[in-house]
Amino acid sequence: MKLNQLEEQSFALAELNTYDLTGLGINKETALKELREDLISEIEDLNSEDTKKARFDHFKVKGASPDDYSEKLLKLDDDESIVYGIRNMGGNPDIPFVQIIPNFEITSKQMSLSIYERIKDEFKAFGPLYLSFQTRTRIDADFFGSVYMVAKTIDLVNKKPWPIEDRISFVDINDNSYYEWYKNGYDEFHSDVPGLKEKVTVNSEGSMTDSLEQGLLKFVEIYGERIGLIAGEKSELLGHTGVYFHEIYISKKWKGKGIAKAIQRKFVTLFANELEYVWGTIDSSNLPSYKTAYSNGRRPIRHECFINLK
Repeated sequence: MKLNQLEEQSFALAELNTYDLTGLGINKETALKELREDLISEIEDLNSEDTKKARFDHFKVKGASPDDYSEKLLKLDDDESIVYGIRNMGGNPDIPFVQIIPNFEITSKQMSLSIYERIKDEFKAFGPLYLSFQTRTRIDADFFGSVYMVAKTIDLVNKKPWPIEDRISFVDINDNSYYEWYKNGYDEFHSDVPGLKEKVTVNSEGSMTDSLEQGLLKFVEIYGERIGLIAGEKSELLGHTGVYFHEIYISKKWKGKGIAKAIQRKFVTLFANELEYVWGTIDSSNLPSYKTAYSNGRRPIRHECFINLK
């Protein structure tokens, strides 16, 4: 599958409309260019023979073939089309879902289900549990996944420091020896709150490599006691400079004390103040992380909608 230039532009425009950019000062032409390039790159990657075979070999779905992992294009009528393909939540083979990217706005659950009727027979081997797509505001979905939370860096830097900030210090992490300590903390969290194991997941060591290499992976200490870890990464938001938060982890002893918001603000002030935006994606069920971001002026601008198929 290869999109022509008009199709690329129509999908990029629709993707841009899934972001609420009110008050952020995002240059829409820059954002549109970035979205178009990202769309092309994602389709090319997912449709490469190597990627399809790797996914086929990894998930081992009976009755499926490597080509069943392709991204496909369906024209619904003269103006409306979708790009769609199979996914697995958190990489879990037991939680397959279908992701659709439309070149128009999906405004309701019923609308999304009527679209799915056109493609459902292609996914019988996978038995998908959900249908997923992105919207700029919440609609009548069955539940929501990741939420883009964004603020202008300057607004966060100029925000009055939280009272505990003067007690917080950061210690450089220079190798991968941190990971066992970090993972053990998540294992304890999942043991205490098993219902969040699939949604509030531990990051892989590889996913935080860029943070480590950029010097933006730090232990957090209070008066010399290690209380957590923070992982940021210089990563553009819609073609604009930004710091993306992979992780703000607080050990069990220090949870619930309002420390995470202070860690985040101080980290940005010290290590990312020259960038334009502070952003990240937070699972809707992760209320503590949502509240931390919101306390520092980050606002939801994009929602991952899920519709039950079972």
